[in-house]
Amino acid sequence: MPADSNLLTEGLTSIIRSRRTVKPCFYEGAPHPAQVLELIDSARHAPNHHRTEPARFYLLDSERIKKVGQLFGEVIKRNGSDDHIIKKAEKKTKEWSMSPGLLVVTCYSDSASDLAQRHPEVSEENYATVSCICQNLLLLFESASISAKWSTGPVWKHPQFASTIGIKQPDFEKVVALIFYGFSQKTSAPRMLSSLEDHLVDHIS
Repeated sequence: MPADSNLLTEGLTSIIRSRRTVKPCFYEGAPHPAQVLELIDSARHAPNHHRTEPARFYLLDSERIKKVGQLFGEVIKRNGSDDHIIKKAEKKTKEWSMSPGLLVVTCYSDSASDLAQRHPEVSEENYATVSCICQNLLLLFESASISAKWSTGPVWKHPQFASTIGIKQPDFEKVVALIFYGFSQKTSAPRMLSSLEDHLVDHIS
């Protein structure tokens, strides 16, 4: 293997192993929108059976980011009215609203389409593709020294969510990720995983 290939592999391995989630409240600024668009376009190059290109992207401005934070706070408050829930709602509202950048990624699938009728598994394949795209994007952010958090907080359960971010086809789009991003000086300790042997059946060695 050429030496430069080894260097590329080592660099990618380092990015994969070192990337950590950073909460929006620790972000100190955002990259230029043109850079974010370039990274999104690169991230789209992921495995995609049937070439359906199911990912949809909603890049939000500061006004919509604050609104999404408010909506999530309202969703949390529906779980009860005790002090713990109220404080959690207020914390998440503030935390999310402080993010300088937020990208919502959805997965488009039409179960009534000819393709889905012939291949019912296509909806799961589409979701897998979009998940790969989100991971690609997180690694690209990391390579550009941009901190990020992939959230699945169920803010999309709020009846105003789709209209707030402008989802084009809400009946066919499922939210996969809310990716908060920005510059941050915060660092996190490496995450230790259990032994690979605990999760691997090796028929080769």
